[in-house]
Formats: sequence, structure tokens, C-alpha cells
Amino acid sequence: MNTFKEKIYQTAIAKVKDKINLLETERNAINEGILEDTKSSAGDKFETGRETMSRDLMTVAAQLKQANFEFDELCRLQAIKEPSASVQEGSLVQLGSDRYLISVSLGQLTVDGQKLFMLSKNSPLGEILIGKKRNEQVEFRGKTITINELN
Repeated sequence: MNTFKEKIYQTAIAKVKDKINLLETERNAINEGILEDTKSSAGDKFETGRETMSRDLMTVAAQLKQANFEFDELCRLQAIKEPSASVQEGSLVQLGSDRYLISVSLGQLTVDGQKLFMLSKNSPLGEILIGKKRNEQVEFRGKTITINELN
């Protein structure tokens, strides 16, 4: 794997780890709030507050599950060392001046001063790119774009 691609994975994994840590802190704070509310409240106000915190806890749990999935996927894709002749998960693709890593949808990252986008293979552009080869042209949003590089 080229060193730039390795740096992309390291940056993305660090970003997802930070997200996981933040969500775990938030989950712990909500759990503490539920315990505190149990000790001090009574009546309808108690039930409403507890229900709100329970919903918040479920939302954070779902986000944490997604972040852990993203972490696992990034680690799995980082382990792929052999470049492919066609675009697949783990491929670093250059279309014009833009670079895309087909992995998980994390949006834009900047690595070594270069911006790139992390896309899922199930995103609209990801679906178009899967299976394509270097120098092939793809049409996306009314534009024809050539795959300049594929790593």
C-alpha cells in the first residue's frame, strides 16, 4: 500500500476513534443523568425527563454502533495491501483533480495538505465507480469524468 493511502487510513481511523470516545462520554453522561433523575424526581416531570433521556441514550447507542462499524470497516480495508485493476472497496481513485477513497462515508478529509473524500461503495458516485478501470470514463451528474489514477 502506498504511504499516502496509509496516512489516509490513519487519519480516518483517528477521526472515528475520536467520535467513539465522544459518544461514549455522552452515553456515560446520559446514564449518570438517568441515575440522578431517579434519585431526585417524582411524578409526570420524572417520567417525561426519564423518557427523554432514554431516547437520547438510544440515539447515542445507535451512533456508537455506527461509529464502531466504521472503525471495523476501516481496519478491514486498511489490511488490503494489493492494488486492484478495477475500483473496489479500499481503492483510492482520482477523478480530475479530486481524490476519493472508496471505504466508509466520512466526507472530506485533509491529509498532507491534500483534500480527499471518503465515500461508501453504496453512495451514488461509489456505485458508478465500482468495477471501473483506470482511464475509463464515468458520467456523474451530467459530467463525463476520466479515472486518472487508481491505487
